[in-house]
Amino acid sequence: MRPMKTNLFPGTSRRTALAVILLLIAVALVPETAPCGRAAPDSASLEVRAFRFLNGSVANPVFDAIMPFATGFDRWRAIVILIWCALVLFGRTKGRWAALMLIPVIVASDQLSSAVIKSLIERVRPCEVLGGVHLWYGPEGWITTPAEVMRSYKSSPAFPSSHAANITSSMLFLGLVYRRALAPLLAVALIVSFSRIYIGVHWPSDALGGMALGALIAWAAYTAFKRVYRRERPEAEPVTRSEPDTPPSE
Repeated sequence: MRPMKTNLFPGTSRRTALAVILLLIAVALVPETAPCGRAAPDSASLEVRAFRFLNGSVANPVFDAIMPFATGFDRWRAIVILIWCALVLFGRTKGRWAALMLIPVIVASDQLSSAVIKSLIERVRPCEVLGGVHLWYGPEGWITTPAEVMRSYKSSPAFPSSHAANITSSMLFLGLVYRRALAPLLAVALIVSFSRIYIGVHWPSDALGGMALGALIAWAAYTAFKRVYRRERPEAEPVTRSEPDTPPSE
């Protein structure tokens, strides 16, 4: 009896899920704030109000302690490398193929978000145009930007969040391969993506756009992984029952 196959997007809902992801990217590609320059955005816009809530209204000592750690991609890079080594050493055929696929997943999400889309959109970060931003400023710790922003805190473009794209693509891909770990891996991706807004360096749609891009890459990589793994996976040999020895006829 062959094991039942379970799909995250059964039947035609795969096309629906892909359409939703593309729609999220398209919506996020229309920023409500100025795409270039340092002019302050409309303070009544939905984007600014959402940012003010997620960056300021929900601020608390617990998040202040957790989010700088969560947003440190160097730490997550080390964790992903450890996971990759564990898959190669202990993951057998499935784990080794997953580790191999994880390389183009991270490269694609990082290069598409950082080198391609950011250079096309050139969106200014909230800490560059808004005053009173709750900003994590590295060695200086938490600061609040002045009402009139006169200095540069982050010079690179904002949209999409490369952190959100990279962590979502890697965690979602691994979660699709190992379904029992899907929920905690998605929780990690959500926390890291939210941390980029909380520390004041990304708009909410930056994080959503990065997550959508990462999800699209993860879904495409998992589709390729299933085809390759099924082709390389050895077929189970049929189990034959041995007939009991019969006594020789007299």
